[in-house]
Amino acid sequence: MVHDEKLLQLIKVIPPVIVTIFACIAIFIVINHNRTQLTADIESLQKNFIASEKEMIKAQVKQLVQQTSYERDSTEALLKNDIKNYIYQAHNIATSIYKENQHKPEQEVKRLITTALRDIRFNEQRGYFFIYSVDGQSILHPILPQMEGTSKADLQDSRGNYIVRELATLSKRYGESFYHWWFVKPENKSKEFEKIGFGKYFAPYDWFIGTGEYLVDVENDIKQRLIKRISNMSFGENRYIFLLDYQGNMLSHINKDLQGTNLLAHPDSSIVNITQQLIAIAEQGEGYLEYMNFLVPSTGKPGEKISFVSGFPQWNWVIGTGFYKGETDKYLAKREQDIAQENQSQLLTLLALSLFVTVFFISLSLLLSNYLSKRFTLYKEKMNIDFNELNEVKLQSQYQALHDVLTGLPNRMQLDQQISQGITLSKQSNKSLAVMFIDLDDFKKINDLHGHSVGDNLLKFLGGAFKKVLTDRDSVVRFGGDEFIFCFPALSNKAQAQQKVAQIQKIFAQEFIIKGKSIYSSCSVGVAMYPSDGNVAEELISKADIVLYKSKAQQKGRSLFFNESINKQVKRDFLIESELREALSKNEFSVLYQPQISVDSGKIVAVEALIRWYNKILGHVSPDEFIQVAEDIGMIHDIGSFVIEQALQDILHYNVKHNATLELSLNISPKQLIETNFAEQMIAAIEQFSFKANLVTLEITENIFISDLDKVQPILKRLRDHGFRLSLDDFGTGYSSLSYLSNLPMNEIKIDRSFINKLLVSSQSEALVKTIIAIGQFYNLTVVAEGVESKAQFERLKHYNCDLIQGYYFDRPLSIIDLHAKYSTHDVS
Repeated sequence: MVHDEKLLQLIKVIPPVIVTIFACIAIFIVINHNRTQLTADIESLQKNFIASEKEMIKAQVKQLVQQTSYERDSTEALLKNDIKNYIYQAHNIATSIYKENQHKPEQEVKRLITTALRDIRFNEQRGYFFIYSVDGQSILHPILPQMEGTSKADLQDSRGNYIVRELATLSKRYGESFYHWWFVKPENKSKEFEKIGFGKYFAPYDWFIGTGEYLVDVENDIKQRLIKRISNMSFGENRYIFLLDYQGNMLSHINKDLQGTNLLAHPDSSIVNITQQLIAIAEQGEGYLEYMNFLVPSTGKPGEKISFVSGFPQWNWVIGTGFYKGETDKYLAKREQDIAQENQSQLLTLLALSLFVTVFFISLSLLLSNYLSKRFTLYKEKMNIDFNELNEVKLQSQYQALHDVLTGLPNRMQLDQQISQGITLSKQSNKSLAVMFIDLDDFKKINDLHGHSVGDNLLKFLGGAFKKVLTDRDSVVRFGGDEFIFCFPALSNKAQAQQKVAQIQKIFAQEFIIKGKSIYSSCSVGVAMYPSDGNVAEELISKADIVLYKSKAQQKGRSLFFNESINKQVKRDFLIESELREALSKNEFSVLYQPQISVDSGKIVAVEALIRWYNKILGHVSPDEFIQVAEDIGMIHDIGSFVIEQALQDILHYNVKHNATLELSLNISPKQLIETNFAEQMIAAIEQFSFKANLVTLEITENIFISDLDKVQPILKRLRDHGFRLSLDDFGTGYSSLSYLSNLPMNEIKIDRSFINKLLVSSQSEALVKTIIAIGQFYNLTVVAEGVESKAQFERLKHYNCDLIQGYYFDRPLSIIDLHAKYSTHDVS
């Protein structure tokens, strides 16, 4: 019985003991596992949290650098807009006073205008209005009134520009005009500064009203405005933007005591060392720095800090922000404390419940399981919220890295991937792919005329419009500036690609209203197709780029598809450029001479020197092909010098041998003519060979005068004064031939061969030829007809009293040996 009772007791005791032991073991295992898992989660949270903080401060600094760059780039446009508006106001005041006082004497009205404008100041009291008469007399100068009444027509800036004279000319010619000049500033006479002025013509008194402003002053205003804005930026109690320059001067800081100080001269060596490291990172571009900061704003004590800085080299600025690791540690410590309290609460609960485990084991297990499930669900939800926030920051950073900020389109970083995916899709479906390179025509003019903000808004609008022509498989990226690249995969044929081009160009067949301004634009398109033009993205982009710029060169607003003809031409262009670089050293050039025959005497009086190039690979290369290339790669000066020296030497020898005075015509490239010392080089060349200047005619095409007339006039005058003869080549093919004859010291005009070709079949061409000959006779100029190839043409030109004839009717271009042999006398063979 006793044993039974003991056995019963054992039966009663052992199960609870066993259950209790197992319950304790289970509890210990669960708690230990929970602590291990939570420790790992805390470590992961700490790493991700710091990484997120670093990405956030980097994004803040990058955005501020972009804003600073935009402000700087808009300096000149802002200055021009401001001074133009001020001058318009001044002109309106002068016009109103003039109209309201026309009954008064002229001098009285002039005095009223100058008095009204004299005391007006703007641009931080730097700006004022001045008035000059168009002949250069100072009418109003508020800063230097002693100048009034004196002539400043000869006033020059530090680079020799005639400020008053040229601004007066431009203002009267165009009604208003901007003008750039360079002056030292009163506070810095050792350095010249660019100054931009604006003048508007005041017709009643033949005045122009103007003002000017130093570009650097406006830029400094922008700097101060940015510094003030940055000084007011803060993010929480301990986050702020700091700004210093490469010399260590603190420009902006939350600690106002530091502003205006030089940290490189700080007595604390640790601050000097940190400053040097921040500047070094900025000078290299951008980066992070972890250091012990001497002062946490919220505590007033030192703290460990992580900062991101970026350099802005245009102004030698270091722009940065950061966060204190103490804030992160505080946040994570609180999270650890919360977790520890949760674990302790769980442990106490489990210990209490274990007392009833023998009786209520199943119920207790269910309750405990339910309780733990709720606790872990709550913890998981909190962790998910934190990780979702971090993931959103990560996704946003990834999006910004792969997309254009302005248009929202993918940027060029995604281009290769998108085209490669399109190629794979097209290859699988045995179809074609089109890469289309789009460039807006004259986009710079839109920016110059309406401002960059209008241009940016146009690009933004186009970005949205481009998306509408895409299918799910298509893509478009902003390649840069005003360039976009479309990728259209899985096209059945070229006709479908042409339809896509038409859809894109249709977008531009409308009026764009941007900020109240009416804008019209067009685009040029270059297209390369897979697989016919290439199998990889880089090759297709390159070929699309090539045909884009060939399309723009032919006519803006058109599209052009890459083809084998273009490919061959591109290869030939590269080969011509490559071989041309060594042509002089290989003695591949030669000079031929085409006779010019007097119509009256029938005798040779001159020859035109013509360059020829024979290459072992290319064969005979036309000057029409290689002259432009020589100009583009900077070889035209060397080639021109070769022709000049060879021709002078050959014709001098001819004249000496035959006791003749044969004249020499030399074709001069526009780039040769505007070279700084061209006139002196020509004079030196004839002196070297003892060649008379009056026997040399320099032939110049009139297209150079369109853009460089002011540069060319003094050069031509110098040459003419020295005795050289000047000929206007291809006369009548330009826009202003008659005006050039009136303003330039010409001796000769040459009728273009295109008119001679149609002389006998076109009454219009015949009339033009007669007119040109009459013009030459009126101006007492020698008239030369090029491209005469028949007797009928010669007889007609003789009838119209043309002076000289040149063409295959008389002779082809001859080598110097053939010239000696065929024209040993002056008679035509």
